[in-house]
Amino acid sequence: MIRVRAARWTALTALAVVLTASGCGIRPTGIVDAGDPPFARGYADTITIYLVRGGMLRPVTRPGVPGRPYLAVEQLHVPTTPRERALGLRTEVRRALTVQAVSDGLGSTSDGHSPLAVQGTGRSLSPAWSRTALAQIACTAEAVPGIEGVILVQATNTGGGGGRLVYCRQFADLLP
Repeated sequence: MIRVRAARWTALTALAVVLTASGCGIRPTGIVDAGDPPFARGYADTITIYLVRGGMLRPVTRPGVPGRPYLAVEQLHVPTTPRERALGLRTEVRRALTVQAVSDGLGSTSDGHSPLAVQGTGRSLSPAWSRTALAQIACTAEAVPGIEGVILVQATNTGGGGGRLVYCRQFADLLP
């Protein structure tokens, strides 16, 4: 008799637990109005990169991507488009670039412009940046609003750099 009562008690306890637990969780609701559906507004700005033709820098525009202000500098190692190649344009930047904004107070100018820290990634076939590649990097970076100058990080350069500030104006002889 005690075993029968214990079995009933266990069964009733299990039933109570199941009934209690079934009341937990997310209850069904109707459709909740959360406003208008999302949609993209406007278009991404174009970016300006400096490519090389006849030993001189030439500004070229490409489509930008929202939220990627330094995309132009990152694009320098990307092969030129068929249209750019047809115009005789090329790049001397042979490896990918890592780009990072310099924190305020570490090189900001009095007018609020800041330099951009740029570092080459991966292995390069050439042990040094060419002067033209340095000009491409500096001038492309300065085409980004609010950027003045480039700090080349851990780069071996024939035309300067190596942690120092490099400005587009240093390469005025390569500009049209």
